Amino acid sequence: MKYIQPFGDPNPNASYQDRNTPGAVSGSRVPAKAIENPMREIMAVIAAAGIAGSDDDLTQLLQAITALIAAATGGEGDPNYVLMTQARGRLPIFPEILTADGQLPVTSPSTGTVRVPAGYDFLHRGIFNITTVQTDFATSANKTYHLRWNPADGFVLKDLADSGYNAGALAEGNVIFDSGFDNMLVALIVTNASNVATITKLANKATLALDQLVHATNIRPVDSNPTFADCVYSMAWARRPTSFSYYPAKIVNNADRVDSDYMLMALTAGTPPQISVSDVPVIDVNRYRISSTVACDYTQDLWMHFSARA
Repeated sequence: MKYIQPFGDPNPNASYQDRNTPGAVSGSRVPAKAIENPMREIMAVIAAAGIAGSDDDLTQLLQAITALIAAATGGEGDPNYVLMTQARGRLPIFPEILTADGQLPVTSPSTGTVRVPAGYDFLHRGIFNITTVQTDFATSANKTYHLRWNPADGFVLKDLADSGYNAGALAEGNVIFDSGFDNMLVALIVTNASNVATITKLANKATLALDQLVHATNIRPVDSNPTFADCVYSMAWARRPTSFSYYPAKIVNNADRVDSDYMLMALTAGTPPQISVSDVPVIDVNRYRISSTVACDYTQDLWMHFSARA
């Protein structure tokens, strides 16, 4: 509704005055809208709650507000709903950048500068949407940084050599730096001697997952047993996988055998091509890669099936 000032007063916010005969104040002249409009507004609320208006009950506006809140929240009082601030503190959901790959397109527009671009959305605790504004950070040469976000400070650039950030002088890939519910790891930034930045944008999703068939990239065929195959899947996640699995999916003998599909259970000794089951696999997992070194007999190609979740 709109405030209706007394008749004859040009001030749209003028107050009403009572009549004061000894003081020669006639009192404000009341426009019809000043009386009718508030009643119309109040009755709109009462009607929306399904209550019939009555001049014998002066609590109907309160009844209507209570009924409308109950209809929107399921009723039965406060335990059935929470405030946004409460939800943001309670929901165990990782930050999610709302791009196709879950990455924020951080750039370096010039030497010595890293930029968070404007206009990108991400969710905090799965419920609260935040839109980025352009934010620039200055860098120094020969540094390793983490670009992070948290609800209290927004975006911050953290130097791995800063004891306040990395008191234990831990390696950059340590899981302690992974994204948490309230502290998002957005990008790894490494500067060279000329202060030129290499930016690794990291994926932030509520659930990170992969299901990938990977071909061995490093076959060292020799006559002695075993030879080795290194299967590597590169990724850029903000968190190390919390669960993963792997198994040999396909083995192809280079010369004298046709392609064959093998599951791990089928790879028995004396049935070439084979994997030395007692030796496999050596697995390496971090937020940037998942890899397996497999001991193999014979000269053959190898595929490994990786799946992981974080």
